[in-house]
Amino acid sequence: MSSKTAAPDPAPPFHGWSAEGLDLSGHADRPRTPHRRSILLSQTSTVITLGLAVLLGLLDRPALHSPTLFVTGLLITVVVLAVCCILPWSRVPGRYVILVPLVNLLAVGMSRASAGEGYVAVGLVAALPVVWIAASNVRMRTAVLLTAVPSFAMVWLSLVLDPYRISFDQVVQPVMLPLMLIALALTISALTRDNRARQEELRVSRAELRESMVAGQQRERLLSTVFDAVPVGLLAVDAEGDDLIMNAPQRSAHAAAAPPGIGDPDETQLLIFGEDRVTPLPVEERPVRRAVSGEDLEALQVWVGTGRSQHAIAVSSRAMHDDAGAYAGTVVSFNDVTELILALQAKDDFLSNVSHEFRTPLTSILGYLDLTIETDLPEQVLRNLQVVRRNVLRLERLVEDLLAINAGTFEVHPVVTDVGRLLQEAAASALPCAERAGLHLRNRAPSCLTAVADPVRLAQAVDNLVSNATKYNRTGGSITLDACLDAEGLTVRVEDTGVGIEEEDLLHVFDRFFRSPSARTSTVPGVGLGLLITKSIVSEHGGSITVTSTPGEGSRFTLQLPQPAD
Repeated sequence: MSSKTAAPDPAPPFHGWSAEGLDLSGHADRPRTPHRRSILLSQTSTVITLGLAVLLGLLDRPALHSPTLFVTGLLITVVVLAVCCILPWSRVPGRYVILVPLVNLLAVGMSRASAGEGYVAVGLVAALPVVWIAASNVRMRTAVLLTAVPSFAMVWLSLVLDPYRISFDQVVQPVMLPLMLIALALTISALTRDNRARQEELRVSRAELRESMVAGQQRERLLSTVFDAVPVGLLAVDAEGDDLIMNAPQRSAHAAAAPPGIGDPDETQLLIFGEDRVTPLPVEERPVRRAVSGEDLEALQVWVGTGRSQHAIAVSSRAMHDDAGAYAGTVVSFNDVTELILALQAKDDFLSNVSHEFRTPLTSILGYLDLTIETDLPEQVLRNLQVVRRNVLRLERLVEDLLAINAGTFEVHPVVTDVGRLLQEAAASALPCAERAGLHLRNRAPSCLTAVADPVRLAQAVDNLVSNATKYNRTGGSITLDACLDAEGLTVRVEDTGVGIEEEDLLHVFDRFFRSPSARTSTVPGVGLGLLITKSIVSEHGGSITVTSTPGEGSRFTLQLPQPAD
């Protein structure tokens, strides 16, 4: 499983020529260390530009008011450059960096004042420190103030140096340069502030993106760990059927299904067989192919691999859909149920073997009982032996039912039967047990009710239901038998006022060997086969059996057997 690499650290926001100092307005969250390289580049540009302007001015010396002052401005910028090279800027608070462009502005003003109004090139150099100040971490009004005062001072200084030549033009025209510098400062400050805002938004966005990516990587690692930790194989595929993710158990199962000599087989090459463990499944019937087509599977059992390494796999799948409802892929789970299948087979084999072993002694017991009953015995002994014989017959029938259920050959032989009489006999047989339990047993079925059914099997089904109603009842409760014949067929009901069945147990009452938790912890005997046999009898008649129950109030079992058309 691929893992995404972490995003690089967000770049620091751009601060122009501000040397990343502390915002004089108090906007910055913390003092920043000045960038030495930015300071030296900015100062060097100022020195070179002013140096070229001074050089051109010296070539025209007669136009200069004071050549010494003219060159002094350049020397000041050179000294400032030297200081910038020497200072350990990592130890200098960022707020002091703005002094550099202010000194530069003073130096340009000195050179410009000595040059006079006839040489404006020097004055234009003032744009460099103005831009530096405007782009620094100061408020716009602070930048304008720091630009306006030196700019006006620089222009009016030349007039102060030569007061005898002041005219109207000399007073008005110099105002244009400071105004231009102020406008430039406003523009640069506004652009810088806007740029900083965008840079800050970008920084926050990148920080959030990085946090999201880190959180995504953590979720991916967690998902990968969970996927690999569960004992069930999991596979996610996209709409085209390509694998998106596969956990460790599924990779092992995939390898187990691979033919010898093929390292990474596709779906058509995998060794997948049906329930007989021998017949290969056609490609279009294989679980993954069906799942990719959008079909939802529920515990579809297949066998993978060959020989002793063959495994039983229960496959389930759920399709994924996008926001528009279109098919976007599917998630398939592969549950290894080999041990469960083998355990069920072992249980069935055990029941079959035990049933066969019971059958021989029961036949012998029944034979000797019949011989004994035919002899001249006291009446009480004979009655006791008859009871023994009935119970032996019942046990023999139970053994035969177990064999028939395991073999799948449970058969009934419907004939015209007096169901009314059958229910009367069932009620009479159950009456002694019901009275001993303090129960009221009522039979509301018609005394004569003819229907087509297997009399022996139907009596067995009714006996099972009445027996359960007796065992799971309470003193003073009641059991009611009823039957009717209508257009839907024969209906037989057995209703009790017993303990009832919990809702979550209703789906399992007809399962083999199922007993509810309350029944298992009670003293009521049973193995969980009576209702299974009853359902098998009803199913072989082509009918159905349903149950409704309210815990603490009782249960009702309803048998419906279809009848042949007249």
